[in-house]
Amino acid sequence: MKAVVMAGGEGSRLRPLTSRRPKPLVPVVGRPCMEHVLRLLRRYGIAEVVVTLQYLGAEIRDYFGDGSELGMSIEYVVEDRPLGTAGSVGNAAALLEGTFLVISGDALTDIDLGEAIRVHQERQAKATVVLSRVSNPLEYGVVITDASGRIQRFLEKPSWGEVFSDQVNTGIYVMERTVLDEIPRGQPWDWAQDLFPRMLERGAPLYGWVASGYWCDIGNTQSYLQANWDALAGRVACEIDGRQVQPHRWIAEDAEIDPAVRIEGPAFIGRDVKLRGDAFINGPVVIDRHGVVDGGAKVSNSVLWPRAYIGENARLRQAVVCQMATIKPEVLLDEGSVIGDRCVVGAGAVVDPGVRIWPNKEIEAGATVHESVIWAGTWRSSLFTSYGISGLTNIELTPEWCARLGAAWAAGHPKGQDLAICRDRQPGSRMIKRAMISGMLSAGAHVVDLSELPVPVTCHATRTGGVAGAAHIVSSPLDHRSSDIHIFDAEGLPLDRRSERKLENLFFREDFRRVVPDEIGPIAYPETAVRRYGEAVLRGIDAAGLRRAGVRCLVDYGFSSASLLLPHLLQACGVDVIPLHAGFEEAGPPRLDPGAFADRLAQSALIARTVGVQLGAAIDAAGERVTLIDDAGAVLDHDEALAVVAWLALEAAPGGTVVVPASAPKRISDIAADRGGRCLVTKVAPPLVLRAAARHRALVAGDGAGGYAWPGHLPAFDGIYTILQLLSLLARLDRPLSALRAELPPTVHRRHQEPCPWEAKGQVMRVLLDSHRGQRLDLTDGMKVPVEGGWVLVLPDPDRPRYWVVASVAEADQADQLVADYGARVRAAVAAAAEAPPAAAAG
Repeated sequence: MKAVVMAGGEGSRLRPLTSRRPKPLVPVVGRPCMEHVLRLLRRYGIAEVVVTLQYLGAEIRDYFGDGSELGMSIEYVVEDRPLGTAGSVGNAAALLEGTFLVISGDALTDIDLGEAIRVHQERQAKATVVLSRVSNPLEYGVVITDASGRIQRFLEKPSWGEVFSDQVNTGIYVMERTVLDEIPRGQPWDWAQDLFPRMLERGAPLYGWVASGYWCDIGNTQSYLQANWDALAGRVACEIDGRQVQPHRWIAEDAEIDPAVRIEGPAFIGRDVKLRGDAFINGPVVIDRHGVVDGGAKVSNSVLWPRAYIGENARLRQAVVCQMATIKPEVLLDEGSVIGDRCVVGAGAVVDPGVRIWPNKEIEAGATVHESVIWAGTWRSSLFTSYGISGLTNIELTPEWCARLGAAWAAGHPKGQDLAICRDRQPGSRMIKRAMISGMLSAGAHVVDLSELPVPVTCHATRTGGVAGAAHIVSSPLDHRSSDIHIFDAEGLPLDRRSERKLENLFFREDFRRVVPDEIGPIAYPETAVRRYGEAVLRGIDAAGLRRAGVRCLVDYGFSSASLLLPHLLQACGVDVIPLHAGFEEAGPPRLDPGAFADRLAQSALIARTVGVQLGAAIDAAGERVTLIDDAGAVLDHDEALAVVAWLALEAAPGGTVVVPASAPKRISDIAADRGGRCLVTKVAPPLVLRAAARHRALVAGDGAGGYAWPGHLPAFDGIYTILQLLSLLARLDRPLSALRAELPPTVHRRHQEPCPWEAKGQVMRVLLDSHRGQRLDLTDGMKVPVEGGWVLVLPDPDRPRYWVVASVAEADQADQLVADYGARVRAAVAAAAEAPPAAAAG
C-alpha cells in the first residue's frame, strides 16, 4: 500500500517559525514533524510514499531526498499553484492505485494506521475519515457519524453555536483510487468542503473512524510547544534521538554539560549541545543540536532550535528560539515569545509576552519590545561600537559574515589597493582574519598579511608601510566569547565617523564589487614590521639615558604578543626586567575574569615591592593598554595612572598639550595649568581621543582605561612604548613613582551607572538640561556641571542602555553626594519618560 503525505501548506499561523521553512519541516524534539509522520508510516509497513509539495517544496525534497535514508521510497508531486487538500492528492493520481492512505505532514500523531486500514476494508468504504475527539473543536472540521460509523454531516471550523460534535477531522484518510476520479484536474478542490459533501449527497459509502491515539495539529505556537511537551512526557509514541538517562529525559552522547548545570523535569538535549556554568534547565525544555546555553541562564518551558545561543543570565519563559538566533546576556524572553532565524537580541533586552520577531532582525541592547517585529530590518544603530566592530565569535561574527565585511571594506577602496590585516593569538581571531581575507580578495584588494602582532605594531606598519588601511582582530577585553575588529585608515588611526558610515552602507546594502578571477590579487607576507616598529620606539625614547640609569622594572606580559618584541627593546635599553607570564600559550593568552586578573595584579605588586623596581606594568593581550604598579607595590587605578603619566610628560616638556576624555579626573587640568601646559578635553570615545591627539600634536593622550598614545611616536594606544617612555621619564626625574603620587593634586573621582532604556536617553538629557537652564555647562560630551572644587558629569553610554554619573571634586563626601543626587535625577527622568505618552509618528 502507498501513502500520500500532504506537505504543501504554508503554516501562516505559525510564522515566524515557518517564514523560512515549510511547516512540515518545523522540528519536534529534534526531528522535522514530517519525519515523525514518515517513521509512523514505516512502523505500519508503508514504505512507498508520494509527497505533495507547494510552499517551499524544494526544502522538503532536499531534506528527505528519495527516502532511502529512512528505508523508504519517496516520490514528489509539485503544485504550480495551490490546488487545495483534495486537488493536491488528485494531482498525484497517476502514481496511485487500489487502496491508499492520505496523511498530513504537519501534525504529530501515533494513531494506529493499521487499524484504520482494517476498519476501512471491513466496511468496504470508498473513503474513511480518521477522527479524533478534542475539547475545543472550533479550529477543526467537525464530523458527526451514525451508530455504524457512516458520516452524516461535515462542518468546517464552526462557531460554538454550530458545534454539534467533539469529533474532528484529523486529515488522515483511507480511500480507494476511484475517489480521485471525482476531483477536477488543475483547479482547487477541498476534501471537507467539496469532495466529501458531494459523496454524501449521492450516498457513497463514506465512513468515519474515531481513533484513540494521540493527534495534535500544529497550527499555532502554543500547539507547537504542546506537541514538544507531549513527546517528552511520552503522551505520543515517537522516536527521540539520544540516550534516555531517566524517564522523560534524553541527552545526546556528545552533549557537553558542566557539572554545575541543573536540569529538572522533561528535557531533550541534542547533539553537540553545550550547557555551561550554573545554567538551569527547567523542563519541559528542548535544546536542539549545536545549541549553547551559557552560565547563569535559566531556560523554562522553551524550545531552542539548532545553533541557538543563550547568553549568561538570560531568562526564557515558554519561548521558541529559532535556528542560529542569538540571545545575549541578561535578556528576558517572556511567555509565548518567538525569536526567528538568525535574530540577535541585545544584552538586557526584554521581549514581552506573545511578541514574535521575524527572521534576521536585531534588537538593540536594553530595548523593551512590546509589539511583534516583522518588517523592520534591524534595531541596531550602527555596525561600529566604541570598541570597533564587536560580536560573539562564531555566533555573530561567523565566517560568512566576516567574509562579507572584508568584501565591503575592500570595495570602499580602488581595485588593486593594498590593505593590511593582522590578529592576536586567539583561534577565533584566526578564523575571522581568514574569512575577511577571502572577502577582501573577492572585491579586488591586494592583501598584506601581517600575521600575529600587537595592535600598535599594526598601526605603525599601516602608517609607514604604504597601505590604504588595516584591520586588526582581537579577543574582546570585555567578554572572552567576543571579538573586536578594529579598522584603521592609512594613518593608522581608527576610521572617522564618515568612513564608518561609508563602510556600513556598503555592508548593509551588499553593494560591493566582485572581481573576475583574473583580478583576484595576491597575499603578501612582509617580515619587517616588528623591526621597523622597534627602531621607531628606540628613536622616540632616551635609550642612552636608560642604559646609564640602570633601572629595574617588572612586566607581566600575560602571554600576549607583546612578548614578541618588548623583552628585546628592554634589553637594548639596559633595563633589568623581571618578566612574568612571558612567551605564548598555544591557544592564546588565558582568559581571566576581573577577580582573577585582580589577584594576578596583587601577586605582581607583591613581587615588584619585594625585588625593588622603579616601575611595574601589566600589559593587555593586544599590547595597547597597561596597568601600572609603583615602587612601593601599589597598583594604580587608571584615573590616577593617567594623572601620573600627564605629570611626567609635562614635567619633561612644560607647556605641552595632553588630551583626555571628558570623564577624566579634574586634577589633570590642574597638573597642566601648574606646568604652563594645556589639557584638551574631548569626547569619551577612544577613537576621538586619538584623533584629537594627532590633530593637536599632543605630548600624550589617555583614554582613562589604561590606553596611552604618544603622537610624536605613533597616534595609537601603545602599551609597549608607554612602558619604555615611563621608565625613561622616571630615570630622568630620578625620583620614585610613589613620591610623585604623593604630590598629585588631591581629587576624589567617583563613577556610578544608572540604567536607562535606549528610547528614553534623549528625553532624559533634555530634562537634565532644562533643569540647568541658564547655568554655565560644558557640553563636550554629555552634560558637565561645574560645582565647588570640581564638576559632575552626566554621560549617556554609547553602547549600553545606561547613563554614567561621574563626580570629580576634592572631598569624598561631596563626591558621594553629587553621585547620589545626579543618579536620582537620572532615575526620575527615566521614570517620567516611561509614563509619558509615546511621541506621534512622523507623517
